[in-house]
Amino acid sequence: MRRRRPGIDDVWASLPVLIPVIVCLASKLVAIDLAYHIRAGTDMLSSHAIPSTDTYSFTAFGSRWVDQQWGAQLLLALLYKGGWGTIAVARAALVGATFGITYAAARAQGAAARTASLLAIGGFIVALPALALRPQLFVLPLFATVMLLLIRRHRSPRALWWLPVIVAVWSNLHGSFFIPLVAIALTVLWELGKDRAMLRRLVVVGTVCALATVCNPFGFGVWTYAWNIATDPVIRQTVTEWAPMDVASFAGIVFFASGLVVAGILARRDRAVDWVDLAWLGLFFAVTLPARRSVVWWALAFPPVMAGIFASRPRDAERADEGSPALNVAVIGVLTLAAVALLPWWRGTDPRSTLLEAPVDLAAATRSAAPAGAHVAVSQPWASWFEFANPDQLVMVDPRIEVFPQAVWDDYAQLRGPGPSWRSVLDDRQINVVVADNRDWDLIPLLEADAGWRVAYRDAEGVVFVRR
Repeated sequence: MRRRRPGIDDVWASLPVLIPVIVCLASKLVAIDLAYHIRAGTDMLSSHAIPSTDTYSFTAFGSRWVDQQWGAQLLLALLYKGGWGTIAVARAALVGATFGITYAAARAQGAAARTASLLAIGGFIVALPALALRPQLFVLPLFATVMLLLIRRHRSPRALWWLPVIVAVWSNLHGSFFIPLVAIALTVLWELGKDRAMLRRLVVVGTVCALATVCNPFGFGVWTYAWNIATDPVIRQTVTEWAPMDVASFAGIVFFASGLVVAGILARRDRAVDWVDLAWLGLFFAVTLPARRSVVWWALAFPPVMAGIFASRPRDAERADEGSPALNVAVIGVLTLAAVALLPWWRGTDPRSTLLEAPVDLAAATRSAAPAGAHVAVSQPWASWFEFANPDQLVMVDPRIEVFPQAVWDDYAQLRGPGPSWRSVLDDRQINVVVADNRDWDLIPLLEADAGWRVAYRDAEGVVFVRR
């Protein structure tokens, strides 16, 4: 049997996987959301129980914590057994898989390899600002798979029964578990007046998927959790990625640029676009406007939808073996070698070689300067690392924005500001340690001049103050 030579289509197929992998391996992980999730997963592995109350902070200690993302935390804790390098490789693998499946979905729509590849890469660029390693990243390959299964529904109708399984898993990983239901509903619109048998199958599968959302330890409570997170005004005011999309950031620029490109392509077409395709594009574009972190759904939805609009003509298949086989192999080989060269294991074991927002020395100094149970007012972006590195101490606030009432955030603002009541906050909250970020904590000179506090440690990142 003659061995097939690598064709240009093989190169196009490799790009949506290798480019995201290379970019992810070349960039550092962000500890803001990651570190405390690893701690939570590690705690579950040792206690064999999902946390139900907060034990990480002194401001919300004992308050109810709906840890809906427990499944992702367990996965992160298991990955962490291999060290930070394994965590970084897992992130690259998840992102590469996501856009590799997105490419497959675009191809299943009938698009040529080059078109499908460029669309998937475009989706990666749009999604890039929201591809930090956190529970949401675990469900992105699942959504890409949902899109692929729905696109291939007529060729593999029985495969649709994987959708309830995906939704059940999703509901234990991240609060966006309703997204597959939206995709199924839009696919039902595609089948109206066309294939009645497929329409019935989709309705049944969609109903089972809706029931599958409660296959988790919290039951219907996950819906309340998702609603509360999406509508919580404190989250929208506190977390940048929950703020409305605008053009003041890279995320906003690429998002609106992608929307303009899609709109321009549709406007130039000489044939009318199916209204359901417009519904897909319009809905997922609109979903992103209220919250920047939702850009991933638009980034994964528009490539396969646009691929269907660009569906390739029969002659596209004739290009499959074009190009030099040697050059094709060289391109794939160079990209693969670049990914291998960027593997984090070559950088050593120091967390700072792999992580951002992980003040290793500040946390170590705090651990030495204050006893177990100390109340530590630490800059919120660093709190996740402190919860991971110093589990015996309690922080003031952390990335679990929904756990803390508005009064706590008001007090935190008094310290970070500082506000006129900063002394009262330190006393009333019985704060023993303040870890101030050099970048934006104007409280630093006031504490330096206060006889009740001393500098226990200082470096280029921040200052550790301990109450005398």
